[in-house]
Amino acid sequence: MSLPKIIQQKRKTLGLTQEQIASYLNVSTAAVSKWENGLTNPDISLLSSLARILKTDVNTLLCFTEDMGAEEISHFCEHISTLAREQSYAESFQKAVEKIHEYPHNEALLHSLALVLDSLLVFADLPEEEKRPYEEKITAWYRRLLESEDEKIRSSAEYLTANRLIRTGRYDEAQAILDHMPDKETILESVADKGLLQVRLYEAQGQNEKAAEDLQRMLLTALNKAQLLLYKLMDAETAAGNLQAAELIADKAAQMVPLFDLWPYNAYVAPLQISVKKQDADETIRLLKLLLEASQTVWDMASSPLFNRIRKTPPEKTTQSAFLTQILMSDLEREPCYDFLRDREDFQALLAD
Repeated sequence: MSLPKIIQQKRKTLGLTQEQIASYLNVSTAAVSKWENGLTNPDISLLSSLARILKTDVNTLLCFTEDMGAEEISHFCEHISTLAREQSYAESFQKAVEKIHEYPHNEALLHSLALVLDSLLVFADLPEEEKRPYEEKITAWYRRLLESEDEKIRSSAEYLTANRLIRTGRYDEAQAILDHMPDKETILESVADKGLLQVRLYEAQGQNEKAAEDLQRMLLTALNKAQLLLYKLMDAETAAGNLQAAELIADKAAQMVPLFDLWPYNAYVAPLQISVKKQDADETIRLLKLLLEASQTVWDMASSPLFNRIRKTPPEKTTQSAFLTQILMSDLEREPCYDFLRDREDFQALLAD
C-alpha cells in the first residue's frame, strides 16, 4: 500500500479529520490533503510525529515493511491447514491472527486466511458455542474486505459475507449486500467475456496451445459451476417435496462425471443424498463404500483431452485425500441423517476401517 493510502486509511480508522492532523503537525489542511492525494509528501522532519499520531511506525508509513507475495501466502495457508489437522483449530487460528497483525495492510493475505479458516471451521470438531467467536471474527474480516479496492477481493467478500449472514438467519442484512452486488450474468457480459477475448487474441497470434489451455480452464470452471447448480436444484426440489424430480437431477449430475472426465468422487455425491433422503440402507451403504474409495482416487487430468493442458502429469496423493476422508468419516459418525444405519454391521464396519 502506498504512503498516501496508508495516511488516509489510518487517519480514517482513528476517526481523525484532515484538519485535526494538520493542527497536530502545525501544517495546513491543504498540505494533508495533498499527502493523501499523492501530490506531495510530508517533510522528513514530520514523519516521526505523523507516525505517532497515526499510531504506527515510520517503516510502515514509508512502506518499508516487507510484504508477503502470492506464493508465500499460499505456503502459509497450507501450513495453517496442516496445523488445524495435526494440532488444533485454535492454534491454527492464533497463528493466522499473528500473521495478519504482522501484515495488517495485505488484503490478499487476509482474504486467503479468512477463506481457509472459514472452511476449516465448518469441519472443526467443536461445539457451536466454541465456534461462535471464530465465526464473528471471520465475518468481521470479510466485512473489512468489503471496502477493498481490489474488485476480485471485494466481490468475493460480498458473496462470502452474504452467505454467512444467510447461514445465521440475518436475512435483511444479506439482502442489502445482494442488492448492492452487480449481476455478472448478463447477456452482454457473456458476449464480452475477457477470457474468450484473450483466446481470440491467442488464436489471431497463432498461439493455439495457449488458447487451448485457457479454454480448458474455462471449461473446468463452467463444469464445476454446472454441478454446483445441479446440487442446489436437487436440494430445492427435495425441500419442495419433489423427490422424484430431485432423483432425476441427481442422476444427471452423476452422468456428468464420465461424460466430461471429472473426478470420480463427484459421481456419488448427489445419488448419496437421494438414498439418504429415501433412507434406502442398502443403496446408501453401497454408495458410501464407493465414495470413500473415490476419495482416495487421484484424478488423472492428464489423460483427458478436455484437461490435459491444465496438468501435464497425474498429481501425487497428498494430505488433502486423507483430510477429505477424515471429513467424510466425521460426518458419518456425527450427522443425524445417518442414524437409520447405526444398527447395521456393514455401517459399523465402515466406521471401523
